[in-house]
Amino acid sequence: MGSDNELELSARAEEAPSGCRIVLSCTYGAAVPYFEWAFAGFVRNSVRQMLVHRASVLEAVATGAEPPPPPKTPWWAPPDPMTSDQIRIIATLSLLLAVAEYGGSLLTQTVDYVAKSYDATNAELGVVTALTRIGALIALAGGILTDRMGRRKLLLWATATALIATASTALAPDLTSFTILQLIVRGTVNLVVVVAFIAAVEEAPEGSRTYTIAIVGIAGGLGYVIPTLLLPIADIADEAWRAIYGLGLVGLAFLPAISRTLTETRRFAALVARGARGRMGEIVDKRYGSRFVLLCIASFLMYFYLAPQAQFTNRYLGDERGFSGAGILLLRTVTQALPGLVAAFIGGRLAESSGRRPIARLGLALTAVTGAAYFSMGGPTLWLMLAIATAAEALAGPALSAFGTELFPTEVRGTAGGWLTIASVSGSASGLLVVGYLADPLGSIGYAAAITAAAPLLVALFFIQRLPEARGRLLEDVSPSEV
Repeated sequence: MGSDNELELSARAEEAPSGCRIVLSCTYGAAVPYFEWAFAGFVRNSVRQMLVHRASVLEAVATGAEPPPPPKTPWWAPPDPMTSDQIRIIATLSLLLAVAEYGGSLLTQTVDYVAKSYDATNAELGVVTALTRIGALIALAGGILTDRMGRRKLLLWATATALIATASTALAPDLTSFTILQLIVRGTVNLVVVVAFIAAVEEAPEGSRTYTIAIVGIAGGLGYVIPTLLLPIADIADEAWRAIYGLGLVGLAFLPAISRTLTETRRFAALVARGARGRMGEIVDKRYGSRFVLLCIASFLMYFYLAPQAQFTNRYLGDERGFSGAGILLLRTVTQALPGLVAAFIGGRLAESSGRRPIARLGLALTAVTGAAYFSMGGPTLWLMLAIATAAEALAGPALSAFGTELFPTEVRGTAGGWLTIASVSGSASGLLVVGYLADPLGSIGYAAAITAAAPLLVALFFIQRLPEARGRLLEDVSPSEV
């Protein structure tokens, strides 16, 4: 995962019955904080292969034979190697995002139980979930602040706030207080997501930006997986869903360690060193205005579909398809957990080799078609369509995230991310309201959600191709600073 300068190779000569024997040994100095358990085996195998190759080269030199070709880059490793500092920061961002996303995913996972607890109708749920999107104003304000005070401080404060608000939701006595607390959770989690991806892109090697986005996104996905695994708790009793929210306090235990290993990004530090500050108007000026408008429209349309798809899936499965909490867990584990993780990783690598635009268009088009089918069909077809829709969405994810970060300069990257969040949340709120109010007249929340699948298809057909392609280009060439 690291670059060659993280390897310390040593050799010594030993006497042997047939003459002299050369013994090679290697030390790999780039540890992966928090995720060593996931990468240790891969690293050991790669280092072993490297040692075997070096031994073969020495033998070829000694015998006059043709040296063997160098080993290929492992499938799991970044296309452009990372330094130990880059590995440390990206691993820390991954853990931070996973911790924050736990709180951000709970409303989606528990919406059916919350509705029953507060005796809320589909229309009321649409209003609640739409109102929580007002928290995007927190992301906007935070995005502007992160361009002035840095990425690190905003990430730590926003994560702590999200976790405290999540745990407090467990005590919400009525739907109003529940909505207010979830508004805070939604806003601060959105801010963490925006700034974490900005920091990841600013720290990533130039040839591994979408790979890094995929890795950070996959780790953040743990924040969705854990509540899914805990969902059967909500079946124990009418109010048992509150316990899942209360577990948000556990995430606070990770923050001291995260604070020690998370440092400011080198690009923002360089910006501060030269005393530069961006202008808010820079994102709509002659150079960046057109791409900003395109991304705002695309973000609105994508989340017009994605928010209802995420928010109402459990309610759709439970009320209209007869799934229990355990059944939903099984379905989402089989059709979403593994397909989503694998597709996100593949999407990150393909966006580096084939480009952001073709992968994003392919993923969104497949998402639209199979997502609509999932909300319209039952039986085995439902399982298959949900699996394909999840994989397609994840495939496009790294490329789509790269557009929002790569296409703006360092000094206004957070500000642009905040406004794009506003566009996304506006699309989310609109989609939730539309689905919430169409569900009863259409007689199915599934049919209402299926209608919104036209939105990502529009993005794939008319907007992605008009954005600049950043594959293989330096970040400063894609989005040069004006200060």
